[in-house]
Amino acid sequence: MTYYLSKMFWLLAAPTSALILISGSTTLWAVLGNSKFAAWLAAAAACGLVVGAFTPIGLALAVPLESRFPFSRPDPQVPLDGIIMLPGGAGDGIDAVSNLSQDYPTARITFCGFSTADEYLIKTLADLGVDPSRINMESQSRTTSEDALYSAALLKPKPNERWLLITAAMHMPRAVGCFCAAGFQVEPYPVEFMTRGRSGPFALFATGSSALMQFDRATKEWIGLIAYRLIGKTDGLFPGPKELKSTTET
Repeated sequence: MTYYLSKMFWLLAAPTSALILISGSTTLWAVLGNSKFAAWLAAAAACGLVVGAFTPIGLALAVPLESRFPFSRPDPQVPLDGIIMLPGGAGDGIDAVSNLSQDYPTARITFCGFSTADEYLIKTLADLGVDPSRINMESQSRTTSEDALYSAALLKPKPNERWLLITAAMHMPRAVGCFCAAGFQVEPYPVEFMTRGRSGPFALFATGSSALMQFDRATKEWIGLIAYRLIGKTDGLFPGPKELKSTTET
């Protein structure tokens, strides 16, 4: 039930959707009701859309998310028990799994939130040299929290085990929080950076629909972090390196 409520909430709460709905409804109210308040509200919502579409506010919101766990290559000399990939890593995640599977030939590979019938994914990895017998497909999860809980039930992680977690850099703080709460000792391996341009974090800024998409994605992660902390899915509001250190010490 919570899953469906969250999806319905986001349909209305996504900045682009919310601003369009507010702008459209208040414009109609201003015209039909001759309301100055509605006219000002419509203008404010329209300004919000302009800001979202023509300024890098989405990338500005993404910077602290993507820099929370800076990318660093894992030490191939340290044993690795498994590699976990979440949806959102796109092609960069698949390439990372392929390369890491060669560096750690005994590590288990788990894909969370992917269909067990995703033969294309398995075939792609096989073509890249990954043995299909090493791959686990966890297909029940629909949210990041479920990714962690179902993975824990499937893999039964132990306190002394080391797991590499692959997902989009922007999504990594929430993912780390969930997997640490589920009992994993994870090492973040962020991919698909939005703010990692050669000329700085705003080098990839593009106006219009691209900017609005970036705005929506970053806002969703911030709302997700707050919601997960409030309902107890994570132990911290903004999971970071401290969470990794504390779980390692325990």
